[in-house]
Amino acid sequence: MEQNERKDKSVFVTVGTTQFNPLTSSITTPEFLSFLSCHNYTSLTIQYGKGIPPSFPSCTNLQRTNDGVMTCFLENQTIKCQAYRFKPSLLTDISTASLILSHAGAGSIMEGLSFPSVKKKVVVVINSQLMNNHQLELAHAMKSRGYLFVLEHPEEVRERNVME
Repeated sequence: MEQNERKDKSVFVTVGTTQFNPLTSSITTPEFLSFLSCHNYTSLTIQYGKGIPPSFPSCTNLQRTNDGVMTCFLENQTIKCQAYRFKPSLLTDISTASLILSHAGAGSIMEGLSFPSVKKKVVVVINSQLMNNHQLELAHAMKSRGYLFVLEHPEEVRERNVME
């Protein structure tokens, strides 16, 4: 299939109301963005919560809007990257995403699974820095029921093939 004939695929990353800088750092590396491009993803949207705004080292044209949204087009790649701290609702981003990468918070998991008529791939990453690693039990319970995939560490998004 020619590149201009491919269907747009997008990734939505959410950390909820907390911060999860190791996750946002893992998914903004040039290697991961290139990996996305190789798997025909055309956009990456990051909701980074209370964390550090993500940087895009390979960004050639960073634009910021008054509402805090950053948009970046990457050199030699066809990925549009956007990032924001919070929105009143994530449902639009969730509904348009082909793949959802989320911290393993209960609210984010439930929002990610809120479109039963449209099967979405949901991959949760455990944020072990939060409250005695409480996300681990919920994530594995949902995985055992076939609802989602679990990564124990943010670095695994680059190591394991979560894109297919």
